[in-house]
Amino acid sequence: MLLLIKYTLLYGIVLMLVALGGMFSEHSGVINIALEGIMVVGGLAGVLVTASMPTNMAPALIVLAAVVAAAVCGMLYSLLLAFASINLKADQTIGGTALNMLATAIAMILAKNFNGSTSAKISYTNKPFLFSIGGLELSIFIPLGIVLLVVSYIVMYKTRFGLRLRACGEHPQAADSVGINVYRMRYAGVLIPPPCRERKTASKIVCAGSTDCTSRPAKFQGFAGS
Repeated sequence: MLLLIKYTLLYGIVLMLVALGGMFSEHSGVINIALEGIMVVGGLAGVLVTASMPTNMAPALIVLAAVVAAAVCGMLYSLLLAFASINLKADQTIGGTALNMLATAIAMILAKNFNGSTSAKISYTNKPFLFSIGGLELSIFIPLGIVLLVVSYIVMYKTRFGLRLRACGEHPQAADSVGINVYRMRYAGVLIPPPCRERKTASKIVCAGSTDCTSRPAKFQGFAGS
């Protein structure tokens, strides 16, 4: 029963975090099909940082470094979608699908170079990401995800920024007529979500229960490959 609760919470938070990330993009007027590719790039960065850290380092520092690395790399990669969709007016669906496919290839190449072999598997320990409540071992991303859900709701529906972001997605001409920079708000909508998405990816690679596991970046392929 505890195992069922543990995995239900973990994968529920996983799906919720990526939904929060996509929410900001969608409300700004950009269809972010590249969510999967951005998660692959950010997740790979988080795994590489975790695997590179010395085992005697404080767990809190390992978690912080992994999350920051994942978020920064995800934001940089999402710039490609933002530039193509907002500045170049490219088809958002085609651009997002292309970024998903590119991310999978990048992840496999970097993982193989990191290992110095033909294997794309990266071994790491996930102990810093786990804590126990009674007999239930959980990921730290579960309470963090709940906090992000509340914060995201407040930002989107209770702040001036959220109102302007939704205005740019629903009626950009009206938003522009009152002096709102639509381009800047849409860039914010695409760039802000990666920290949510990369926490999602990091929470997924924690593997919920074991103290050691293996990350397979090539497994994050979805519809981009088989």
